[in-house]
Amino acid sequence: MRITRIETRIVEIPVKAPYVFSHGTLRVFSNVLVWIHTDEGITGVGESSFVPGGGVSEETPESTKPMIDRYLAPQVVGEDPFDIERIHRKMDSAVPRNLIAKCGIDLALWDLMGKAVRQPACTLLGGIVDSRILCTYTLSIDTPERMAEQASLRKSQRYKTLVVKIGPDPETDIQRLKLVREAVGDDVNLRLDANEAYWPDQAIGIIRRMEKYHPEFVEEPVKRWDLDGMAKVARMVGTPISSDESNTSLDSVLQIIRKRAAGIINIKISKNGGLYRSKKIAAVAEAAGIPCIVGGANTYEIGRQACRHFAVSTAQAQMGMGSEGCAPASQSKIDDVTTRVLAYEDVTAGNGYVGLMEGPGLGVEIDAEKVRKYAAVSS
Repeated sequence: MRITRIETRIVEIPVKAPYVFSHGTLRVFSNVLVWIHTDEGITGVGESSFVPGGGVSEETPESTKPMIDRYLAPQVVGEDPFDIERIHRKMDSAVPRNLIAKCGIDLALWDLMGKAVRQPACTLLGGIVDSRILCTYTLSIDTPERMAEQASLRKSQRYKTLVVKIGPDPETDIQRLKLVREAVGDDVNLRLDANEAYWPDQAIGIIRRMEKYHPEFVEEPVKRWDLDGMAKVARMVGTPISSDESNTSLDSVLQIIRKRAAGIINIKISKNGGLYRSKKIAAVAEAAGIPCIVGGANTYEIGRQACRHFAVSTAQAQMGMGSEGCAPASQSKIDDVTTRVLAYEDVTAGNGYVGLMEGPGLGVEIDAEKVRKYAAVSS
């Protein structure tokens, strides 16, 4: 089997209501879909996911589509899709980083390989460690009162862990956490995500004041490049620190581990370069004795199903900590590009857990009409 052609398209789907975090406000999911075609008529589909206008990544949909079309696709066409390490090495030789662009190709390769052998991608990734995935829901920044109302709703939907976005105002952040904790009681885990909002000494003071509300951990409290500052925060507070924006590649994860800057690694399949690279990062975390969670970014169901395949096949992601990337998108987009999605009702039915959607490869089916409907004009 040989790869004959790669096709890309930018798709934009609005969210039901603006979603606020410390980097900005999200109003639309704008991602790049990737199709890999072969000489045997089998096609794999993947996705490169972003946080538009959020200051989270240097890559954008508008830069990623031509990056794939002009630089990465020529490295992949003609290759056997099962030679995935060779393909990643060829992509790296053409472009050293651009991990989100490479993720779109990577996911399409796993989808294609699974379809070729009529097996789910997780079988090729190592098999199933645990078929059930604990889900989390992330609360957009809002007034403390409205965030508490949202928390109560999600608790009623059987979510056992909630993520509280914080960052714009430390005093109000403390009030947010206080009211959310009062709304859900002690039987729901709360974790905090600052998205790089604080400087180290400020973060230390704020986290110490928040600890009476028993947060599970605090994610990315300082700027992603300030690993020494994050390590200082980790030493000075009793709450564990998680890395997200600061971990992208194997070398960045190694630096986080060496500096003891975080005790949890948030793997987001897209920013970490796809399933192949994410499995390597999980292996490094395992060697260091550090658990992983699976973050979601603003992914369509293609990427969310890929997150589930990663989670069920990776022991380091099955250590009792919930993962947002495997759950229905907290940002509540109005639609998706697939014929089926997992919804909040699935979380409720699973008592806070979800599983894989069945099918070969990634197990998703693209709705061509929806792709046409939401395709960006420039695409």
